[in-house]
This record gives sequence, C-alpha cells and structure tokens, in this order.
Amino acid sequence: MQEKQFIYAVIENKAESPSFAESRTGGIDAAPLETVCYRDLAAVVSSIDASRFDPDVSGEASSAPKDESLKADLLKYQQVNFFLLEQSRRSGMLPLRFGFTARDKEEVEGVLERVYIQLRTYLDRLKGKVELVVQASWDLHKILQEIARDNPELVSADPVQTGRMLFEAAELRRKKLVEALHDKLSPLAEDFSEGPRKAETMILNRSYLVERQKESLFDEAMDFLGAQYEGTLSFRYIGPLPAYSFVNIELNQGNFALVDKARNTLQLPQEASWEQIKASYRKLMLAHHPDRNPDSPLAAERCKDVVVAYEIVSAYCRSFQNFRVRGKQGEYSFVKEAVEDVFIADDKGAVLARAN
Repeated sequence: MQEKQFIYAVIENKAESPSFAESRTGGIDAAPLETVCYRDLAAVVSSIDASRFDPDVSGEASSAPKDESLKADLLKYQQVNFFLLEQSRRSGMLPLRFGFTARDKEEVEGVLERVYIQLRTYLDRLKGKVELVVQASWDLHKILQEIARDNPELVSADPVQTGRMLFEAAELRRKKLVEALHDKLSPLAEDFSEGPRKAETMILNRSYLVERQKESLFDEAMDFLGAQYEGTLSFRYIGPLPAYSFVNIELNQGNFALVDKARNTLQLPQEASWEQIKASYRKLMLAHHPDRNPDSPLAAERCKDVVVAYEIVSAYCRSFQNFRVRGKQGEYSFVKEAVEDVFIADDKGAVLARAN
C-alpha cells in the first residue's frame, strides 16, 4: 500500500502542544496522529492509503460502500479537529479542508513553507475563537396565508400575479427578520459567513466567529431570540466548532504575492520600519472608517481590507527572529528576494516530530 499524508489542521508548534494519546482512536483508520513542523507552525497529519480519495471508477455496485467509507472518514476528520479545538484553547487551531493530502511529510513541510504567511495570519486571527452556526426556519405556507389575510390588496383574480406578489412580500419579511436576528447577534461576533439555505423554509444559515469568552453571551442572545420568535421561527444552533467557514487557503498564492498585496493596500514603500507600518495602518483606518464616511457603502469593506493587510504584514514582520530589535531600530524589506529569503533560510527550524 502506497501512503499519503492526510492533513487535518495547523496548530502552534509549542512544547505544550496537545498529547495525541488523549485522542484515543487516532486519525482515519485509527492511524496514529503526528505533527510535521515548520517554524512556529505544526500540521497535524496521519498516514492513509494513497487511493483513499481517488474517484470511483468501478461501477455502481461499489458506490454505496464508498459513500459509507467517505462518511466515516469525514466523521473522523471532524472528531480529530474537535479534539484539537478543545486541546488548543489558548493557542488556537486552523482547520484545513477535508481531503487535503500530501505525498509525504516533506511535501507537508513544503506546503507549510510555501503558504506560511496565510497559515500564520489565519491562526492568529482564529486564536481563542470558535464558529457558532445559526439556522432559522419558518412555515412558508403559514407565512403566505398570514400575508394574504393581512394584505387583501395583494390578492387578485390572476393567481400567477397573486403568487408573485405574495412571495415578494414574504421575501421582504424574511429580509427584515434576518436583519433583526443579525442586529442582535453581530455585536457579539468578530465576523460572520453566509451559508447556503438548503430548503425553502430556511430563512437564515449564518456562521458567526465568536471569542470563547463571549460564547455564553451568544448563548443568552440565542435564548432571547428563541423566546421572542416562538411560534414564528424555529432555530437550529450548532457549535462550538472549529472555524471551518472562516478559512480559505489559496495554495497557488505564495508568501511574496500575499505580502506584496498587503503592502500595497497599506500604501507602504518597499522598505518600512514597524513604526511606519503602524502609522500607515492607523491613518488608513481613520480615513476609511464608516463613521467618517456615512454615505459610502464600501467604507466598512475598505476597513476590513486594511485590517487583513495589517494582519498579513504583521505576520511577515514577526517571522523575523529579531523582530523586537528590528521593529525599533531597522526596516523591513518587502522586495521579492527579501521576502523569499525569509522562508528558505537554512535555520528555518523545520523538524519532523512523532506525537506521543
């Protein structure tokens, strides 16, 4: 059997990393969990059969068993990541998409090196946070009946026109309900992500990124909404989960491309001190803040872009071992050669470590 490495998540490469002996059953097919480390990052992996996720070309007879095997693998992937979430409360964890594999441990290390800045930025952003999923549904037939009863002017002799007007009114009501729900929940969250509405009765499927210390407040807000909309809406509340909905690693975007884009967003020269970086960030945040641009619908998005760029540049600067000294006395270079040299130095500290 030819083996590959299945990558579950990225965590901090620290002495107090989780003891995988506590995960009991290990990874997929009970394979031992291991870490592959690069700098201050550690990928959590286990060995799998290289053909594990190959497309099924053997016909319909084997499709059901393969589906069941895939479901079992997905469940194990989720169990491992939930274990890592609970064990890495302080340092955080970054879940990678299901089915993320590498040829061997050397290739895993290469992935960590190639997209280090993305991984480091996401890990910093998700530290101490969890994903909470809120789904809300209603009885659409009942809602349409209520609208028709309360708005008789929408009902006409033409059933097609009546149906169209009723559904338009229902959509307007849905948007107002979603806005009210979001207004209650969003102040307790750092970010949110829209999910697909999988049924016509579902009016909301939204994930919220919430700090652990605010999780209880979010729970209370959900209890309040459940009581407020009892008889009108039914809720499904899922979590805490690893922040699956807030991770989008682009493997084709290397460290330099990411850093260079962030530098341009922050309007920095090709060499800048840490003080210059912070000053540019503060200036741009003030310039684009929604409070100063009440008539601009893009102000909030611009601020978000500036924050993300600052996170990326910060991760790049902290990748220098002498960050503190450099931040006070020297400048950081953002030219391509300099950025790439940071991540291919001989003393990069990459090691392979088998977990207990």
